[in-house]
Amino acid sequence: MAKIYNSNINLKAIGVPVNYTEEQLKEYVKCKNDPVYFIKTYCKIVSLDQGLIPFELFSYQINFINTMHNKNRVISMQPRQSGKTQVVAAYILHYTLFNEVKTVAILANKKPAAMEVLNRYQMMYETLPDWLQQGVKTWNKGDIELENRSKVFASATTAAGIRGRSVNFLYVDECAIIPNTVADDFFASTYPTISSGTTTKVVLTSTPLGYNHFWRYWQGAEDKTNGFIPLRVRWQDHPNRDDNWAKAQRQLLGDLKFTQEVECNFLGSSLTLINAEAFGSMIPMNYVYSKDGLDVIRAPVKPVKNSEGELIEKGNTYVLVADTAEGVGGDYSAFTVIDITEIPYKMAAKYRSNKISPMLYPNVIHKIAGEYNEAYVLVEINKSEQVASILHDELEYENILFISRSVKGQVASGGFGGGKTQLGVMTDKKVKRIGCHNFKSLVEEGKLLINDVDTISEISTFIEKRGSYSADDGYHDDLVMTLVLFSWLTTNPYFKDLNNVNLREMMYKQHIREIEEHMTPLGWFNDGSPEIEPPLLNF
Repeated sequence: MAKIYNSNINLKAIGVPVNYTEEQLKEYVKCKNDPVYFIKTYCKIVSLDQGLIPFELFSYQINFINTMHNKNRVISMQPRQSGKTQVVAAYILHYTLFNEVKTVAILANKKPAAMEVLNRYQMMYETLPDWLQQGVKTWNKGDIELENRSKVFASATTAAGIRGRSVNFLYVDECAIIPNTVADDFFASTYPTISSGTTTKVVLTSTPLGYNHFWRYWQGAEDKTNGFIPLRVRWQDHPNRDDNWAKAQRQLLGDLKFTQEVECNFLGSSLTLINAEAFGSMIPMNYVYSKDGLDVIRAPVKPVKNSEGELIEKGNTYVLVADTAEGVGGDYSAFTVIDITEIPYKMAAKYRSNKISPMLYPNVIHKIAGEYNEAYVLVEINKSEQVASILHDELEYENILFISRSVKGQVASGGFGGGKTQLGVMTDKKVKRIGCHNFKSLVEEGKLLINDVDTISEISTFIEKRGSYSADDGYHDDLVMTLVLFSWLTTNPYFKDLNNVNLREMMYKQHIREIEEHMTPLGWFNDGSPEIEPPLLNF
């Protein structure tokens, strides 16, 4: 009888010699070269109805295993109850058995979730025949080490990540559930070190949960910009799922969770300002330039002059709206550049940094506003007027928008008019209410195009709270607020003078046209009675 590990009769201790038969040697080589064969032939799982049974793989699971085996960067979006946890556990088992001196990190939002993957690994290991096992050096709840010096450990994903540990295979389960604040710090501190290895494997799996970090990695994979192979599994790929199953799941989960967790569609919270249909039309664009917090989506369209210096093309008109923070690592100082030359308005560039000081921020605004044809600049001044003052007084930027204050509220101007005048806008309740309302209308009616990945992510977590809108817990809304303030600006009479665009009139006409198309009776006919005019529609 082979020596056992720590009284566990299902585990082989270290130093136990194995006398392979010729058939076992052939099987060992076959298992090493083909993880799908190994899993189907020797791995077992627990069925609620049948107990311990062989792991019969479906075609989409085989594809997942082969992709993990042949590629180093894999991101997979799978619906609930698709068996991804068991598949990954089985592949990690193969990876550690047939590779020496490898370390696998299993991470999840909470440690119990990561432990669940490791528990499945351990159960499969214990059901292997002795001649396929490695000797066991460590076999704890959260840590395993084999005789071939390969290790597996499970942990929660934290901001510090797994810094200081050499990892050859990083698996992050339910990646989308990790809070953005933790995920951003984790990937910033951990992922660059891990991904620098030429053979290191990184596997991310999740059902979607809004437009967050997992969505950004998925978009990068589909755009082929981050090295990940995207692998999407649909509930229809499971041979035991049909329309009746889907109907029961929808009734159990509700429409929102069914759409996210079963159909695997990226949606924001049900409380978001912007509706789900509008989210679907937001397509992130690749940046034409990106450095030090600045991302250029569309390069400035400059004026064109002929050889005599005469202006033959005006160039596009831009507005830059800036939100200001303290630059101490919390909220971000952010601005968005919007092309207002024609409708729909388009995002041209964005800047975001939580480290830049208010003393230096005006120089960044001045530089980028100048590049965008001396863009009109609106600065939010809730925390301080320092940024606006430096921009106007020291840098002598001319196209800064003034705000006149009166008992009726704030109004954008060129520095003239009655009431108190200030260098920027205070985001009070009225400004925010009008801005949010108009932002929703602009986006949902296709009058403002959002093509920036970070902005889309923020919009997806910009939710209703106590009668207003702000970022969900653990998220930011600095970029969104620049667009809210821009949307407030478009309601000001002065805005139409910036580029001769009267948005209110255009939106009104479109509403009238839609009402006439969808609410007018199919046809009027004369039945001999006195003519009756259709009712007036009031707004």
